[in-house]
Amino acid sequence: MQIYNASSIDRNGRFAKAIAAGIATAIGCGIAYGLLMELIHIESSIFFVLIGYAIANVLRKIGRGVTKKYQVAGALITVLAIIVGDLCAMYGVVGFFQLLISPAYWGDAITVWMQVHLSTNLNALLGLALRACGVYVGYYYSVIL
Repeated sequence: MQIYNASSIDRNGRFAKAIAAGIATAIGCGIAYGLLMELIHIESSIFFVLIGYAIANVLRKIGRGVTKKYQVAGALITVLAIIVGDLCAMYGVVGFFQLLISPAYWGDAITVWMQVHLSTNLNALLGLALRACGVYVGYYYSVIL
């Protein structure tokens, strides 16, 4: 008996491949967002909705999944992209990589991020709302509908 589809991967392999591609996309989009914010010096949180859609599109195309685990992965990977993007925008790309290798400063970085984004002014609230929309887009569009 000859197996014609022996080179294809199973569901778990597709999920692992989709997760790896999604994480790579999240890091790339986060760094690109940080570089853009370094250049223009204006926070544009609307890009997080686009980043969520890009991550969901990668998960949908590569994973071709219909289960809830793809949606949860899309949301979590979008949160990773938002964290990378915000830290790159705050500290610069070089500062972000320096922060990664020195865990002693992680608490300070989280405190500064919370002070900037959890204040009660209108811009911070709109920024959080757009980040939440990006996570929702990453969640909703990660599966084949």
